[in-house]
Amino acid sequence: IIISIIVCGLVWKISSSYAYFDTGYHGKNIVSGNKWGVNIVEVSDIETSGNPIINEQVSTIGTTFNFGVSLFEPGDSITFNLTIENTGKLDAELYAITLAGLSMLQGEVISYEVLPLDYITIHEDEVDGSIIKKGEKQMFKVTVKYEDNVAINNQKEYNLGLGSTIVYRQK
Repeated sequence: IIISIIVCGLVWKISSSYAYFDTGYHGKNIVSGNKWGVNIVEVSDIETSGNPIINEQVSTIGTTFNFGVSLFEPGDSITFNLTIENTGKLDAELYAITLAGLSMLQGEVISYEVLPLDYITIHEDEVDGSIIKKGEKQMFKVTVKYEDNVAINNQKEYNLGLGSTIVYRQK
C-alpha cells in the first residue's frame, strides 16, 4: 500500500510538472525567459473607392481585428494596411489567416482579402516569407470590395461586420 501511494504521488508530481511547463501550443514548450509578443501595432493607409461608409473603425487585440463597413453599389471598396510586430524573444511563423463576417451568399458579391505585403527587417540575412524574427514587422493589406460584375437584380446594400485573426505559431 505504501509503495502504491508513493508511485501515485510520483505520477501526480510528474504530470502536474508537465502541465506547468507545457504551453499546449502545437506541442512545443516555451522555456523560461522566452516571451511571445506578436501583435498588430498599426492600422494605416485607409482608402475608400466609391461611396462606402465605415460604420465601425478598425479595432485590434493581439493579431485579431474587427471593423464595420457599408457597401452600397458595385465598385465600392475599402482598403487599409496592418502592421504586425514581433516584440517577443521567439521567432514566429505565419500559420493561417481566418476571415469572419461574410455569409456564403454575401461572398458571391463581396470579396474580402487579407494578404501579406512585405516584411520590414532589422537583420542582414535573407527574409523567409513566412517567418517574423524577433524585432521584425510584417504588413498586410486588407481589402473589402463590392464586385463590379454583379447583376443588377443582385445589387443591394451590404452592412458588414468583418473580422480576421492572423495566426502565428512558435518557430
